Amino acid sequence: MSEERQSASVSGSGSLSGGTYTRISISGSGKVNGDVLVEELKISGSGKVNGRTDAGQISVSGSASFSDSLTADELRVSGVGKVEGQVRAKELKCSGSFKASGGITSDYIKLSGHLRSGGDVEADIFRASGGFDIDGLLSADKVEIHLGGRCSAREIGGERIEVQRASSSLLAGLVRILGVNSGISKLETRVIEGDDVLLEDTTADVVRGKRIEIGSGCRIGTVEYAERLHVQEDAVVKEQKKV
Repeated sequence: MSEERQSASVSGSGSLSGGTYTRISISGSGKVNGDVLVEELKISGSGKVNGRTDAGQISVSGSASFSDSLTADELRVSGVGKVEGQVRAKELKCSGSFKASGGITSDYIKLSGHLRSGGDVEADIFRASGGFDIDGLLSADKVEIHLGGRCSAREIGGERIEVQRASSSLLAGLVRILGVNSGISKLETRVIEGDDVLLEDTTADVVRGKRIEIGSGCRIGTVEYAERLHVQEDAVVKEQKKV
């Protein structure tokens, strides 16, 4: 890989070789063949990287695919993004559609579109107002979910976990932008475990925590709590255990 930094753009149809770049811009249909190290990657057309990607900033407003792992300081997806490998980003913001076949590791994740992960998702802060499908564990110090679509994860863990209904204005916006049906805005998971847990419209087999509030629309198999439990009248909890 050449160490000489350069900038390149594709506005029609073309391809670039892998290497070290200052900036790559793809507004047409473009490919990068090989591993790439780039300070800024902007894809507003249709772009593909056939190799590993290491970037400072990545912006996807068109359609982008990455055949291997992706590492970035800042990753923004307002279009459609797909990564075949692992994703490591200090900051991930998705208002479009993003899929990672491997897991996702980030300091901060903000989701208002749709996220799909084939592995675990780990973050310091995870904030979602859209929908997501996580085949593995969703783990974050702070999990904030405002249900704006169907959400699912195998397990969810964190210090503070909040799952609440989205506001009517947010739901109206999601229906208009993403075609989300507010009638299916709910969370489904096997296990939720945290210190402070507040849930609405959630279906889970087991919920564990110190201080737990089971709100409206919940259907829970077993709740295990250490200090405090409150269950609203219209919520369903089959078994309660103080541990």
